[in-house]
Amino acid sequence: MKLRLFFTTFACLSATLFACAKPTDKEKIDKVRYEITYRTKSIIDTTKVDSLGNFIYNEEDMRLDVGEQVSFFYSYSNALYEQQRIEMMNKGNFSVPNMRGGSISWKLFKNFPTGKTTYIDNVFRDGFRVVEPIEQPQWELIPDSTARILDYNCQMARCNYKGRQWFAWFTTDIPLDNGPWKLCGLPGLILRAYDAKQQYIFNCVGMKQAKEGENITYSSDFDKYAASTMKEFVDYQRKAIPEDILATQGIKIEVPEEMKAQMMKALAKPQPSNPLEL
Repeated sequence: MKLRLFFTTFACLSATLFACAKPTDKEKIDKVRYEITYRTKSIIDTTKVDSLGNFIYNEEDMRLDVGEQVSFFYSYSNALYEQQRIEMMNKGNFSVPNMRGGSISWKLFKNFPTGKTTYIDNVFRDGFRVVEPIEQPQWELIPDSTARILDYNCQMARCNYKGRQWFAWFTTDIPLDNGPWKLCGLPGLILRAYDAKQQYIFNCVGMKQAKEGENITYSSDFDKYAASTMKEFVDYQRKAIPEDILATQGIKIEVPEEMKAQMMKALAKPQPSNPLEL
């Protein structure tokens, strides 16, 4: 338990330290019109199951900020965690926040730059930026499918996209061509989406109009991240050895002697990875 807590804390801090160690310039790229929250379940380690053989999910809130031209999808749980961490640091408190962060570190800008998506992620302290042309899923509408989600009438569609088969419930009552992650291209907002293996599940739990003055921003630090393709990033993520990364950056971690053997064994192999794009 102590070792798991150590790695959870270490992973959260490593993923955010590189991006948030100092204030950065943020460019306002659009005004937020709508804020849509998705309760998200994801599986990072597909080799672990519970006593009944079921996957062990991580849960967090993701948020879709929809602007006039650009949208931004990110872990709202992580954003709140970071906000509290920075507030504590500004007061001289460098302990770990008592609130729970999320397990999804990536962020996605749609239609930024125009006609493209920008995917931002970290592998420990190494930042990566993937810019690609927008590729809309080719959806097949499911006849006679109906569901009531958040008091909206919804219809189901399915597609094969980025290595997974996806099912999505959308509503034409909200004529926004948008949804979680890169899912889009339907005649209404996607309120629920999941892949066929249910390793990623997005359920809309709330939406509201944004307050005046809310903006989608893009950090100048992101342009310093290593430019890569999604395949290059996923390959690096799957093969990255924490011990090697820490050594190249001159980082040493002191832990109690009884934890050292377990920790070094864990650091000497790649961490579990189940990317959304296969």
